[in-house]
Amino acid sequence: MQTKIPSKVEKAATVFDKFYRGCGWLLINLFVMGFLCWGLYGSFVGFRVETNGEVTEGSVVGLDHFDGGTYSAIVEFEVNGQAYSFEDDTASSPPKYEIGETVPVRYDQSNPNLAQIDSKVPLWLFPSCSVLVLILALIGVNIWGWRAWKRGEEMVDLL
Repeated sequence: MQTKIPSKVEKAATVFDKFYRGCGWLLINLFVMGFLCWGLYGSFVGFRVETNGEVTEGSVVGLDHFDGGTYSAIVEFEVNGQAYSFEDDTASSPPKYEIGETVPVRYDQSNPNLAQIDSKVPLWLFPSCSVLVLILALIGVNIWGWRAWKRGEEMVDLL
C-alpha cells in the first residue's frame, strides 16, 4: 500500500510539472503572436496607404517626447476642407522634424485617418520584414519549446 502512494504523488508532480511548462510555452507564444499581429496591422496599413493613397502636404504641429529623450512628430494635414492629424511611427533623438516644417503625407483616400509621412522606402516594407522575422521566431520558439517539454527540461533554464 505504501508503494502506491509515492507513485501517485510522483505522477501528480510530473503532470503538474508538464502543465507548468506548457503554460510557460503558451505565454511565450502569445507574446510573440501579439507582436506578429501588430506587425501584420502595420503592414496592412502601409500597403493600403501605398496602394489607395494620395499625397498631400502636411505640417509638423508638435513633437511628442518619450522617455530616453526621443521625439516623434505630430503631423496635421487637410483633405476636402477637413483637418486630420497623426503621430509619426518613428521616434528619434534629435527630432527628425521641426515644428512648422512641411512634410509629404500619404493618406488613404477612403479613410484619411490612415496616414503616414511619405518616404522613398515603401511604407509596408519594415512591418513586413518584422512579420517575417516574427514568423521565424515563432517557428523557432515552438521547436525549442516542444523539444524542451518532451525532454522535461525547464524552458527558462535553457536561456
